[in-house]
Amino acid sequence: MYKLTIPGETFIVATLAGVLSLFRDERVQATATALIGLQSDSAAASVTRYNGKLAIRRAGSAAEVIASLFDEVRAHWLGQYGAQPKPWQIRQAHWDELFGLFELSRAPECFLSSSQIDAERAAARNARQFFDLSPLFHRAAVERFGFGAGGPPAPGGGVNARHEVHVAYALLRNEPVPDAVLDDYRRMERAFRYDLEWAEPLLNVVELRGRMPAEKHRWVASVMRGAKQPITAQNVDAIVAAVEGVPAACDFVTIDDALFAAGILCAESLPPMFDEPVTLGTPVNAFAERLRQILADSKRDKSLDRADMERTQGRTTARRHKLERDMALLSHGRETFEWANRMALAFEQRDLSLLLQVLDSPDTRNRSSKRAVEDHYGVKLRGGNSKGRRRAIFALCGMDEAEQAAWEAADAERKEAARKAADAQHAKEVAQRAQYQRADGVVIDGAAHVEAAIEEGFREIRDWRKGASKQYALVNVELGQARTLRAKDGTLDYARAMLERLAA
Repeated sequence: MYKLTIPGETFIVATLAGVLSLFRDERVQATATALIGLQSDSAAASVTRYNGKLAIRRAGSAAEVIASLFDEVRAHWLGQYGAQPKPWQIRQAHWDELFGLFELSRAPECFLSSSQIDAERAAARNARQFFDLSPLFHRAAVERFGFGAGGPPAPGGGVNARHEVHVAYALLRNEPVPDAVLDDYRRMERAFRYDLEWAEPLLNVVELRGRMPAEKHRWVASVMRGAKQPITAQNVDAIVAAVEGVPAACDFVTIDDALFAAGILCAESLPPMFDEPVTLGTPVNAFAERLRQILADSKRDKSLDRADMERTQGRTTARRHKLERDMALLSHGRETFEWANRMALAFEQRDLSLLLQVLDSPDTRNRSSKRAVEDHYGVKLRGGNSKGRRRAIFALCGMDEAEQAAWEAADAERKEAARKAADAQHAKEVAQRAQYQRADGVVIDGAAHVEAAIEEGFREIRDWRKGASKQYALVNVELGQARTLRAKDGTLDYARAMLERLAA
């Protein structure tokens, strides 16, 4: 038994492993080392600090100290739990103390002095081995507990050191887990995490334990958790009966369907948006009315087909399938005239930029708008070549081929002007990140350097070779002077854009 004291507080623990666990307590960490007392009714031990961290010191070789650490835990477990206790019969705090010992192999200074560590290093060198304490910890644990740092055998094969894994499967099998262990888990905010959430209802619903195979139980817990419905002593019998005929190798969809068919799960609620009214607007003309109808029908049919396909392929539940279909049908009546009116006005106002963007596209795109044009105007925009489709769009706006050519030429000029403006702006932004020094010593950015030079009559760009690189400058022919430009910092591109703008 160990008694660790700090001013105003006393801690009693059974093992030195428990003392090491106390070192994580903020109150103990904050206490000056000289004010921490440690008494023992067995082998003497003391508290010190190494690089600011609390540590223990005990006499003996590393093997002796390690053996004593595990011996104490083993003796404590025998007194508390008897010989060969199951992992799920041990309280988690005691389990964590045991597995906390394995961490010491990576930080020997936490339990060995410098002289003890030096002795172990020397022994390892003499034996032509690496200094590694892990085998000592592993051997000591296996000799006393039958398992090492990886933990004891776990359900499903392999080993596992997570205490909650063993407790979860014990509850699933309806093993007599001690009340003290269960109470520890009930006090936790989240007792079972990392793929063990299915064990949560087993803590408090005794009637659920041992009722279903592991796979089926996991899916039942997952479905009920997803539906935000608790498993209780009142509904557990109905749940078990509902899934009794479901194969043990089941999945989420199968379990959800079975619980829904039994009336345990309700249909999924519609999103709140469907409780709010929508202003559809008023069609500006008959074309808008037709386009809105086609859009609504198309969206509804796509949603229904997708929901049916997901259900047929077993990727969605009956509840979700019903919800998806309900939303598709309700959304049909909530389609507004916003886009339909915009397209209708584009025809009336001859907004060819928008019409070409939407309608002058491959047959697989914007099919609803093209179908509306075909239905209302009788002009076919699908199935032909791109030239015929483009000509038909201009004809819908009352433009002959000459007017189309004039518009396209003007549009090309507009696009080219916009491109040049964008390139000039980009060049300016790049140049603004560069720095140049004027003759008077003032530092300015690259864009200001170019603008000032051009304003002062430097309006010719010249280049020449200097070794393997090319040099550039803005030149004032009359003065015979030049101002430096660089391709990499944007000043060359900005100067070209500025001069091109002046020439225009």
